Amino acid sequence: MSYSEEKYLSIVVPVYNSAASLSILCAEVEKSMHELKYSYELILVDDGSRDNSWQKICELKKQFHFLSGYRLHKNSGQHNALVCGIAKAQGTWIVTLDDDLQFSPHDIKTLHDCAQNEDAALVYGVPVKKQKSIIRSMGSKFLTVIFNHFADLPVQGSSFKLIHKDVAEKLKDFNHPFLFIDEILCWHAHHVTTVDVKHASRENGKSNYSFLKLIQIALKFIISYTTFPLRLITYFGLLSFIVCLGFIIYFLFMKYTYGAELGFTATIVSIFMSSGLILFCIGVIGEYLNRLFLIQSGKPNYIIKSEV
Repeated sequence: MSYSEEKYLSIVVPVYNSAASLSILCAEVEKSMHELKYSYELILVDDGSRDNSWQKICELKKQFHFLSGYRLHKNSGQHNALVCGIAKAQGTWIVTLDDDLQFSPHDIKTLHDCAQNEDAALVYGVPVKKQKSIIRSMGSKFLTVIFNHFADLPVQGSSFKLIHKDVAEKLKDFNHPFLFIDEILCWHAHHVTTVDVKHASRENGKSNYSFLKLIQIALKFIISYTTFPLRLITYFGLLSFIVCLGFIIYFLFMKYTYGAELGFTATIVSIFMSSGLILFCIGVIGEYLNRLFLIQSGKPNYIIKSEV
């Protein structure tokens, strides 16, 4: 190499059932980094894949000297796999990249140039046009609005991002069972910005996230990192009070004006409405208590089973 052997860039990729794309990924990283003359390392974290992804990583290690691989004991989630890779990274800058090649390693230079020009500690590569369904796009926009208003996420996030090591090291201080990396990074980055990048269609297989799983993940992060559910309880309670007050006024008016009885239907409606609201509120509060219990349990977010 004509450049320093000291690692400047660490590229962290969480891997799950992506054996078919790993060879292309490594070749693309090598090509793009060779053109940029950056010293680098590639860290692949197998998040409990069910295919032969780990065997493929072991094979690629013999071919690509810059590759390091870590296999987690079980599927721990994309964010925990990223934390594992970031903890092992040695570069001044850390890039997180998906294993499906929808984001191109060639755009790493775009993120790095943006960080240098704007003196940013965290840069998100935001696709000009995402190659995904309308429903998932609407869901992403909805989550962005919630996190922008009820959390500390000032920009539209992305799985493709460039992080300075001083900010990335802050992740080591969080042993949170519901880890949301973007929220924590934005807490500590002195300047966060975005830059437009390309987003290609998926060539191999399909997304590992079903619609139901995406909803579960969204609810998990919303409850763990925002006050939105608690605010929702407040709004529901206020709305319920106003509606019930309106019913009371209406029934009292009917009774004293026309002598009408309040009736069985009105009583049942009131009981069911108030009971449903109470149960909903108790359920939301229970979710928050459950998260407090899991945080106090001290359970590790991930366990490394093997490495190459």
